[in-house]
Amino acid sequence: MRGGYRKGAGRKQGFAAKNAEEARRILSEMVLREIQPIGAALLKKAKKGDIAAARELFDRAFGRPPQTSKIDLSDSVLPIPILSGLSDSELETILEQKSGQL
Repeated sequence: MRGGYRKGAGRKQGFAAKNAEEARRILSEMVLREIQPIGAALLKKAKKGDIAAARELFDRAFGRPPQTSKIDLSDSVLPIPILSGLSDSELETILEQKSGQL
C-alpha cells in the first residue's frame, strides 16, 4: 500500500466537527445538570489531599495564575537578533568593552 493523495480517501469535510459540536453540547448539558455532585466529589478528594483535585478547584474558582516572564539584562549578553542590526564599528566597540571586562 502506498501513501500520498488518493481520490476519495480521508475524512469527509466537516463531518467530525459536526459530531464534536453535538457531543460538546450534550456533555455540557449533562454537566450542568450534575454540577453539585461533581463539585462535591472534587471538593471531597481535595480535602483528602488530592493535589490535582485541589488545583482544579482553585483554577476553576479563582482562575489560573498568570505566567510571567522575567528578562534579566544585567549580564549584558545581547541576543543575536539585536546584534544583527549593528554596524561593524558598533560590534567592534562592544567586543572591546567585553574584552576589557575579562
